[in-house]
Amino acid sequence: MVEMSAREVEEIVLEIAPRENAMEGDPTGILYGDPDTNITGVAVTWTPTVAVLREAAIDGLNFVLSHETPFFSRTESRWFRTLPEDERPHNIARRRILDAHQMVVCRCHSNWDGTPGGVMDSCAEMLGFTEHVYESQYCCTYAVDPITVAELADHAKLALGLPQVRVSGDPGSMVRRVTVMYGGLLQRWSGVDEAVLTDADAIICGEALDYSFRAAVDAGIALIETAHVTSENPGLREFARLLRPKLSELPVRFIDAGIPWRYF
Repeated sequence: MVEMSAREVEEIVLEIAPRENAMEGDPTGILYGDPDTNITGVAVTWTPTVAVLREAAIDGLNFVLSHETPFFSRTESRWFRTLPEDERPHNIARRRILDAHQMVVCRCHSNWDGTPGGVMDSCAEMLGFTEHVYESQYCCTYAVDPITVAELADHAKLALGLPQVRVSGDPGSMVRRVTVMYGGLLQRWSGVDEAVLTDADAIICGEALDYSFRAAVDAGIALIETAHVTSENPGLREFARLLRPKLSELPVRFIDAGIPWRYF
């Protein structure tokens, strides 16, 4: 097996999702670990949870390519007390595994979101949407054959492999245009404006605020919420697929970070 350093693997990763495609200030590339580490395998995941890191360690995968940041950063609040970043038990647990197995974490976020074939395109492809009404770097609106909101919700569940979705709007109303707001774009309620500006009848999103649902309801637009991780997993699976031929001497696995709750 040809030896490769984390720095060399990072270079290949950034050929697929160029650093210059990242939004200004968005942490990109190797964020944790020694860039000179000899890499024994690559784990591609949405976020490096303790469960993901344990699975990667068992499989001898010490280069973790993550879409989201590896640690929970500190944000001051007047509403509740907060811990310093290095004292948070969730961060400590992740670092303990990373250090014990000499792992390196590399992040590709906005540089993969809007890159052709990346997170945005992969989510739409999984949903079967191809006819663009409006296209930007980070979100698109598609024309679809007339379908009810209820049918569209069922379609989203089947396409993304979900047991349930949250839906607002009249289940029987017809949809002819759908805006796809993958990931956490509707963590900002102003994201609903994108659907308004393109005359969309419905939004399929990853994760939405209560306010985003209310904005959509009052604007007369149906909203179907899947899950942040589920809407972005297709893009991470695609990244793993693209990496394999470029790292033919190394094992490359997609590890699903999963949904951290149960439905009752």
